Amino acid sequence: MRGPRTRGRPWLRALTLLLFVVAGVALLYELLVYVHYAVALFRFPYDYDQGEGFELYDTLLHAQGLWPYADSQVYPYYTSIYPPLFHILTAPLVMIFGPQLWTGRLVSFLASLVAAAAIGVMVNRAAGPGHRGAGALVGGLSALAFLASTYTFMIGPLFRQHMTMVMFECLGIAALAVFDWPGGKGWLARPDAPARHDLRWLAFGLALLVAAGFSKQLAIGTVVAALGYLVLRDPARGLLAGIVAALAAGGLFAWINLETEGWFYVSIIEANINAFDLPQMWGFYSEWLNLHAVLIGGAALMLGYEWLGRRPTLYSLWFVAGVATGALSGKYGAGESYFVTATAAAAVLFGRGALTLMTRGGQRPAWTGRLTSTAVAALFIVQTGLTFHTYTYGFPYAQVSALLGIPDQPRGFYDRQGYTQLGPRPNADDHAAGDEIVALIRAADGPVFSEEAGFLFAAEKPVVTNAFPQLVMYQAGLFDPAAEIDQIERREFGLVVLRGFFYPKPVLDAIGQNYVWQRAIVMNNFQYHIYGPPE
Repeated sequence: MRGPRTRGRPWLRALTLLLFVVAGVALLYELLVYVHYAVALFRFPYDYDQGEGFELYDTLLHAQGLWPYADSQVYPYYTSIYPPLFHILTAPLVMIFGPQLWTGRLVSFLASLVAAAAIGVMVNRAAGPGHRGAGALVGGLSALAFLASTYTFMIGPLFRQHMTMVMFECLGIAALAVFDWPGGKGWLARPDAPARHDLRWLAFGLALLVAAGFSKQLAIGTVVAALGYLVLRDPARGLLAGIVAALAAGGLFAWINLETEGWFYVSIIEANINAFDLPQMWGFYSEWLNLHAVLIGGAALMLGYEWLGRRPTLYSLWFVAGVATGALSGKYGAGESYFVTATAAAAVLFGRGALTLMTRGGQRPAWTGRLTSTAVAALFIVQTGLTFHTYTYGFPYAQVSALLGIPDQPRGFYDRQGYTQLGPRPNADDHAAGDEIVALIRAADGPVFSEEAGFLFAAEKPVVTNAFPQLVMYQAGLFDPAAEIDQIERREFGLVVLRGFFYPKPVLDAIGQNYVWQRAIVMNNFQYHIYGPPE
């Protein structure tokens, strides 16, 4: 009986090794694309995604010791609807280098790398003694699969607070998973588990999750999952830990709200209660499932395995919370970023499930473990194909595209899911178009009413208004544009620059009645419409 298995094993071992090499090369190639994309954005001085310049303005205000939460009904009609931590972390760079968009893009990009590293660590923990090599391999591939996700790729290098939130979520979950109550009495208590009750891990993990919440409100799902896990381990002590965390977060919130005369609550909470579109939500869920079918399928199987064995881990609760939080993508103004946390949790569960199958074979024949490893490697390849994206010009992208039969694309960027607004690298024409808009703004008399603040920084003009927050606050009955419209009617703005026409309808009507369309300038495949006062 030993002979046949021995004869078949070298071929299976060679196939497994080949598939893991292919998976690793494919994912490292996607990492190269990601890094190249990030560097291209670091070099681009204007808004790439709508609203990045306003995030920079928030950061500049923090660097000056000011809060960005204010009454947006008085000049300069500005407020922020995001928590402050990401901007505070970026503020030192702005203080040193000035208001440059690359500062926040760098912080966000580095946050995505830290989040990926945390994913790798959480996966590696499932390997157990004697399987560190397999743990490092699968953990590394799971981390790379997260970075190769279409959503991580598009959002990671933007001047946005979302990836910083995900970083703190991943670090918080990784820290709390190390902790366990000694002698826990809850439904998920494990009397046979080794004692791991160093309270420093508990405090560190909860502090990280509070930091996630003060990076972006969407972290609430991860916070609920973590506190629920602690309660299910030991109800009394879990509730106490939750109360302490809530008091710390609530006290910090109350202090900022007091400092901003109540505008923090209005801007962060009330302004984010937006209209809900159910078809939009289902559309995002469908897209997420199609792009991450392998990770999600593997995570779902691991989830069932844990729950059927009455041994749910913090990781599986986090995955459930992440998927549930994705429902908020139906809000007006929401997008793919609402599924980045769920993707991170899916990568963790998938990797842990793969290691469980690969390293805990019991009495099964050795060839079945090798076959499982082969299947895991193949699944990583399939998942990479689902989210595959590449540039189609320059080395090595032109060569890889030719090898895969991918024709050159209109903006030199191919994404398997089709056209994407984010992903193409800004080219020389985009830089020139931005320079042209800045020259027009610089030559205009007085302040400029612009939907993108990056131009204003480059032209050394004051930042006025914040289009999208103004719109959602108007829709919620929190913004009266009367004073702003009065200035528009008096034509106090030397120029108006619109891209998405996100301002409230009365404001747009006033612009149309008092300013004349002059021209449209295309940058990053978007049309920027320039309006000037009538001559």
